[in-house]
Amino acid sequence: MKVLITGGAKELGRAFSGVLAAQGHQLVLTGRDEEALDIAGAELKGQGADVETHVADLGDPHATAKLIESLGGIDVLVNNGALGGPVGPTWQVDENDWWHTFEVNLRGTAFAANAAIRTMTSGRIINVVSNAGVHRWPYVTAYSVSKAAVIKLTENLAAELKHRPIAVLSYDPGMVDIGLMRRGAEMDSGDPHQRRISEWARSQRAAGRFTPVEQSADLLARIVRGEFDHLSGGLITPKDS
Repeated sequence: MKVLITGGAKELGRAFSGVLAAQGHQLVLTGRDEEALDIAGAELKGQGADVETHVADLGDPHATAKLIESLGGIDVLVNNGALGGPVGPTWQVDENDWWHTFEVNLRGTAFAANAAIRTMTSGRIINVVSNAGVHRWPYVTAYSVSKAAVIKLTENLAAELKHRPIAVLSYDPGMVDIGLMRRGAEMDSGDPHQRRISEWARSQRAAGRFTPVEQSADLLARIVRGEFDHLSGGLITPKDS
């Protein structure tokens, strides 16, 4: 299958692309960081993977959509790229930074999904979300609320597509020791709100509540294969592995 992964060259996205490449999928990786894309592409090709990379910033609402349309269709879209957004009381953080998080996490995801649906005859769209979109995450509201919106977007798209063989699923990979959670746990800041986030992340790690990266990537691969298509519109979590 041809699988496009936004943010597929770094952190959790790189773990996803590695597992999917090993399973023989044809990969298209996108992101903002050209150097990271080049490195990931070279590593995967060195392992025998069929992969191409393209610079496409989710902050540009049309970049990923144009790429999908130029590819002539894909089988699976993994909407993984996202921003963590500003940290602090909602009424104190920079409002432009707060809203830009929505432009990337929600608008970027929605526009990519729309383009995929327009070109797909069948397949699946997997929107990577977070428990922060189900429950609250005070002081990280742009991330939390944007992920909640993506979960609702997934539900609505699935309902609109119920008569077509296209599944749309939200995937919460769990708290993994990579990317946003690792940065949170290792954050060393004098800012009391960032320190609070850091202390919480470290406490979750110490309590054994992190999900192994390998488990998260393997579950994503199962969703890509279609094992959860019957749950279209739903939220898949590590509890389902």
